[in-house]
Amino acid sequence: MSTGSMMNPAPLPDDSQAHQQAKASEALTEDQCWEYLEAARFGRLATMDDQEIEITPINFVASKRKLYFRTARGAKLFRLTLTGKVALEIDRVAGDTAWSVMVRGSARQLTDSAELEHARSLDLKPWLDTEKIEFVEIEPTRVTGRSFRLG
Repeated sequence: MSTGSMMNPAPLPDDSQAHQQAKASEALTEDQCWEYLEAARFGRLATMDDQEIEITPINFVASKRKLYFRTARGAKLFRLTLTGKVALEIDRVAGDTAWSVMVRGSARQLTDSAELEHARSLDLKPWLDTEKIEFVEIEPTRVTGRSFRLG
C-alpha cells in the first residue's frame, strides 16, 4: 500500500450515512419558526400542575411574536395560571417533507382592557360552539424548530 492511498482513504460507509442523516433534518431559524406560527391556526398546548402534564389541542393566533388563544374557565385555565409555564407545538407533513415548531414560554390570562382589545382584534374564534370568554397570551422564552426530509 502506498503512502498516497493512506492519506486519502475512501470514505467509510458509516461516514456517508451520517452525512445523509445530517441533511435529512435541519434546524429552522427563529424567523422561519415565526413564519410557520403566523400561518398556523392549530396547535397542541402543554400545561402542567404539580402532578401531571396535560396536552390539549387549541386554535391560536400569532401576533407581534406572541401567541393568543381563548379558553373557558376550567382545568386548562387553572393549570396555566398555576405555574404560568407552557409549551405549544405545531407541525405539518406534506409529501416527503415535514416540519415541527416548539414554543416554550409563560402564559397568562389577559385582564387589562387594552390587552383584551388587542386580543379581540385578532378575530380569534373558538372552533367549537362553546363559550370561551377568557383570552390567554403566551410570551415565548424559546422558539425552536426543525425541518425533515422523510424517507
